[in-house]
Amino acid sequence: MRPLIATVGSVSLAAVLLGATLCGCADPGGLKVTGPASSPAASVAGPVWISEGAGQPPVRRPASFVISDSVRLTGLRWKSWGGATAEATGEVSGGWCAPACRDEPYRVGVTLGGLVRQGGSGFYSRAVVEAAGLPPAQQKELRDLRLFVPKD
Repeated sequence: MRPLIATVGSVSLAAVLLGATLCGCADPGGLKVTGPASSPAASVAGPVWISEGAGQPPVRRPASFVISDSVRLTGLRWKSWGGATAEATGEVSGGWCAPACRDEPYRVGVTLGGLVRQGGSGFYSRAVVEAAGLPPAQQKELRDLRLFVPKD
């Protein structure tokens, strides 16, 4: 009988320890999570492109790029490309800031994002252009620019 009692006692002790391990560390108020949720890395196995518009060929790491009729980026030097975001420095000019930047473009930082997957490649669908020295109203116009993404 002794081996049976010892076995039952060992199993009971193991159950108590397991229960204490699983439940003993929980905070009575529940789990609290702070900060933004991490999102899965948006990556594409194939190339990532950007397109100026319908009928225009997609390009990668362009030196210049027309976002809209009134916003043109030039002298782009890419720090990164192909991940969830792409970053570059360069200059911005266009009709949105006329006459101030018609002759003298503003130095900018550019971040592309909103990666849209299509087949084995992807397209950036959003751009944020940050220009030091721009009046706040004009800077706001460059905060969330939509980029053309061709249909599948």
